[in-house]
Amino acid sequence: MLYILEKHVNTIEIQRSEFITVLIPITSNEEVKGILDALRKEYPKATHYCYAYVLDSYVKFSDDGEPSGTAGKPMLGVLTSKNMNKILAVVIRYFGGIKLGAGGLLRAYVNSVSSALDNAKLYKKKVLDLVRLDVPYKYNETLFYYLNKNNFSIKNRVFDSEIHVDVLHESINKEEINEMFNGNVKISFLGKEEIFVRI
Repeated sequence: MLYILEKHVNTIEIQRSEFITVLIPITSNEEVKGILDALRKEYPKATHYCYAYVLDSYVKFSDDGEPSGTAGKPMLGVLTSKNMNKILAVVIRYFGGIKLGAGGLLRAYVNSVSSALDNAKLYKKKVLDLVRLDVPYKYNETLFYYLNKNNFSIKNRVFDSEIHVDVLHESINKEEINEMFNGNVKISFLGKEEIFVRI
């Protein structure tokens, strides 16, 4: 699954009609109505506000007055084919006076959402191990050299009687860590954490 983490706006023009695609991350069905209301106020003179969204296994779409099947469903098709999740796509159309026909409309809405996704920052989720390392002070330099060299993400560090560091990593090699610190390390598994990584 792929995700967006921030609102993204993309505009294309087809036969004098302006198609403004707004991509917004969502976490619930309830927030969609509020977002649509806000966009209608932000773009008050638009002709149509077509949308599609994917929220885990739930999907919904609307042609908002365009001929049936020419907007919402094709937009949803783009989102699902790109494996998107927790995303609302709204295409706001300002009619330019030239009718596009059913096929032309369908292509316009597909191209609008595809173009927006091509230009947006997309992320995938990764599940990492959250581990605490407790080591004596004499290993201070060794510890941080090792963590940086192996791309550990440091979540928290505490210096008291020992150094306590909470780190995220894809897979912890306990044998390698024990060897690095001559067995003077306590390794505690704290759980798993999801992070977003840009693709």
